[in-house]
Amino acid sequence: MSLFGYPAIVRHFHSAIDDWGRPLQPTESTRSAKVVEEQRLIRNARGEEVQIAYAVHIEGVVSLGFNDYFLYTDQLGSELRIDVAHYEIRKFLGTDEVKKVIVYGKGKRL
Repeated sequence: MSLFGYPAIVRHFHSAIDDWGRPLQPTESTRSAKVVEEQRLIRNARGEEVQIAYAVHIEGVVSLGFNDYFLYTDQLGSELRIDVAHYEIRKFLGTDEVKKVIVYGKGKRL
């Protein structure tokens, strides 16, 4: 467990929504990220407190939804699936340019 995070390659599975609001088959992309393994409570978009175990920091603009998930191989060689519980979009000060996206989620070993 690291409070400062590990540089990592994560596989992002993005699931788009069809005309009826159903999730479609996810598409996979590979992204460079920093993964911070730290258990803490956060407040999600609905105002509920959610316990998370991982924060995935991704540079730049990322299309993201709550049906998405990430696959990550930790330092011990275990593959983890991180489901999106909440995310933040950080921008450069005074602009609309996206600096990074932080995804908070729970993980489970595969």
